[in-house]
Amino acid sequence: MPLISCLTPRNSAFNYFQCKELYNKYKDLIGDDDFDDVINRTDFYAFCIDKTMELIGCIYFYIRDNKIFLNGFANRHHHELNVECLKESLRWFDEDIYVETKQKTAKLCILKAGFKKIKNNLYIYRR
Repeated sequence: MPLISCLTPRNSAFNYFQCKELYNKYKDLIGDDDFDDVINRTDFYAFCIDKTMELIGCIYFYIRDNKIFLNGFANRHHHELNVECLKESLRWFDEDIYVETKQKTAKLCILKAGFKKIKNNLYIYRR
């Protein structure tokens, strides 16, 4: 497994344009605001392969209904890396984390990371 870097928009190595391009590619599936709005209102993280700085994907956390939710998007063909990035980001919080998704690939990723289904399309990672 390659070494992975986690970058925020405040990091000088953060590739804004690459993240925005990937976001816009999947925007209809993500179902969220404009990319700049997402960056400005969330805790946003981009995950890259260290050696090449290839973007794996992005995960962002936000508060909704007094709960922490996450959303994300990723390049294809990085499923196992996506799961590892997700698991790593879950360690940063002490509270339960929620995901609401209809996407089959997202469901597979979050289930492998330890989320449990609690309602139709709603999942929780319990602390």
